[in-house]
Amino acid sequence: MWFVRPFSGIIMFNLKKQSRFMVALIATTSIFLVGTANAADPLEESIKIEKNITRAAASTQKSVDKLADTTRDMAADYKLTMQRVDNLRSYNKQYEELIKSQEKEMASIQHQMSVIDDTERGVVPLMNDMIDTLEQFIELDVPFLLKERRGRIARLRKNMLRADLSNSEKYRQILEAYQIENQYGDYAEAYDGDISSGGTDITVTYYRFGRVAYVYQSLDEKTAAYWDNDTRSWKPLDDSYRIPVRNGIKIAKRLTNPDLVILPVPTAKPAGSAQ
Repeated sequence: MWFVRPFSGIIMFNLKKQSRFMVALIATTSIFLVGTANAADPLEESIKIEKNITRAAASTQKSVDKLADTTRDMAADYKLTMQRVDNLRSYNKQYEELIKSQEKEMASIQHQMSVIDDTERGVVPLMNDMIDTLEQFIELDVPFLLKERRGRIARLRKNMLRADLSNSEKYRQILEAYQIENQYGDYAEAYDGDISSGGTDITVTYYRFGRVAYVYQSLDEKTAAYWDNDTRSWKPLDDSYRIPVRNGIKIAKRLTNPDLVILPVPTAKPAGSAQ
């Protein structure tokens, strides 16, 4: 026998009743289980749908976040691009002003160059005339240091044909040559050299006192002469000038202290007279 204890007491069933109860219980349980199984399918489907929605929402959120980042980057790039455009506009404006200024400067330079070209066309002949004049002066002057002075004229003429020298440099060199010639008249000097005397070359000491007097004396002091520029020739000196000329040479070579020196000075009188 089976006993079931309900809330109201204990009920006893006989075997037949028990069998019927068991059948009913099994049928009821089967119906419940079938109902429960049928009810589980929509729930699982709902859970699946919910999961899918969650995954879709997460994916959508990622896409939204990515799009937001892209939008921010594009906004930053746009702002930077606009700044560059503003800077470029400002630079272009300044560059246009610079170009205008350069164009004015170029026009001024071209005008100056045309003026310079006209000036140079007049300067070149002038420089050649200056060289010619200096050369003539040297040939008519007292003939001291002729090799050096003629060599200077030759260099000036050669430089006039050089394309690598500007006209200003050529002109400077010509003026320098004039200054050197001018300075020769301001000081005394003495130097040794050779001279032809009676068909024989002898070594003498030349003594120049500015352009006032130009004499020479042999090393043995037996022969002396002065230059007469009027006759363009050497005139012999008597023995009375032997010591004065010697003293003048020593002073010029800084071998003795400066002192009064008596030298022959040509005059405008006929050649051959001396003082």
